[in-house]
Amino acid sequence: MAKVIVLAGGFATRLRPLTLTRPKPLLPILDKPLLDWIIDGLRDSGLEDIILSLRYLSHLIKERYGSGIDYGVNIRYVEEHRPLGDAGPIKLVKEEVGLDETFLVVYGDIFSNIDYKRLLEFHKKKGGLVTIVLTRVEDPSRYGVAVLDEENRITGFVEKPEPGRAPSNVINAGVYVFEPEVVDYIPEKTPSKLAKHVIPRLVAEGEVYGFVHEGLWSDIGVPADYYRANIEALRYFHPKGYVSNNAEINSDAVIEHPSFISDHVRIGKGSKIGPYTILGRETVIGENVRVRGSIFFQNVMVENSAVIRSSIVGERCFIGKWARLEEGSIIGDEVVLDEEVLIARRVIILPFKEVNTSIYEEGRVIL
Repeated sequence: MAKVIVLAGGFATRLRPLTLTRPKPLLPILDKPLLDWIIDGLRDSGLEDIILSLRYLSHLIKERYGSGIDYGVNIRYVEEHRPLGDAGPIKLVKEEVGLDETFLVVYGDIFSNIDYKRLLEFHKKKGGLVTIVLTRVEDPSRYGVAVLDEENRITGFVEKPEPGRAPSNVINAGVYVFEPEVVDYIPEKTPSKLAKHVIPRLVAEGEVYGFVHEGLWSDIGVPADYYRANIEALRYFHPKGYVSNNAEINSDAVIEHPSFISDHVRIGKGSKIGPYTILGRETVIGENVRVRGSIFFQNVMVENSAVIRSSIVGERCFIGKWARLEEGSIIGDEVVLDEEVLIARRVIILPFKEVNTSIYEEGRVIL
């Protein structure tokens, strides 16, 4: 059974304020942490020996997953004492756990339905030292674009090509299969990156192949990516919407699908939810509330007649009567918005704040 290293130690500064109180792999997708999705996908493919490489807020991940027994896997932890890039942790795993057979490296910020069985079969058939999972995107200018020959051997990458100038739309998807010899290509005792310090040497030697994944894939790098990943997951898994059996929805409330209503959510009389809205578990929506195109983490409380449009609202937030959140707002955990407060478009509010006056300046950050 191949070992799997999941890289889950990054600071995720571009996703703040959502990652000020949790590591990126614990961000919820359809009210389920991203790392749960990754572990489930690996386990369902028969990959149960998982090493989590951690650093930032590592205790939260350890507390949730423990030995992995509740998830049907065996989890071990390797913790970086300083940032090591995405290649350095592999060397650390080699020293602390051992990597003597084929192994996988999976980025902890990738949401996908990659078929790991087919991936490993492809890798074995090609016989190279490395297989990189590739995926197709509409705009490859943000990524490293792969150049493939007729045998699916990767002959090079074009880094962040100008719009319209990319040789293809096939990009690095953040999942690798490595033979153990690859560890020898990683620099000793220094931070290093796979794309900069390791893969180019292996590409030059003709040892890298590309497995093109055609299914679901999202790279969660910035809030817009995180928002889009949730909406794509909703469309993919619940195109007609989902309402938990134990949600309590008033008969006069309206749910416009697709929306996702999680466990123990309560929605009051006259409220209208959706479309493209995700309500985390134990959220309480009062009467005559309007929520459209928004993502709520768990335990959010919204009082009567509030309006929330295309926003992200963190855990245990309280939104008062007649409050209004405009498009693109991001609210950190445990924020309190008083009655009648207006939050302008693209405002960011850090966790643990009480806002008692309206914010009219678009794009403002409330520290």
